[in-house]
Amino acid sequence: MQEQAMVTDALNSINAGLKSLGDMISQSEDQQLRQTLQQMRNEAETCQHELYTIATSKNYYQPAQKASQDEINDLRNVITQITNQASQGGQSMR
Repeated sequence: MQEQAMVTDALNSINAGLKSLGDMISQSEDQQLRQTLQQMRNEAETCQHELYTIATSKNYYQPAQKASQDEINDLRNVITQITNQASQGGQSMR
């Protein structure tokens, strides 16, 4: 297997694992388990970033174009609105 394919496969595998860990963290009630999963996620994110840096330096991966400040602000506003709506909905359910 070529190095580029191996790096791509490893990145895809880590990304899938990160998604799974995020799901498990959000559904865990046990605080000790949550902390363990969060630590595992943090370590996987570090590994993913290191592998991503290698992949981009070798031109195995081309990242998406950087978002403009306006796009970032628009997304931030949308997320804030969604968070506020969810927060208000949760309060009315109490």
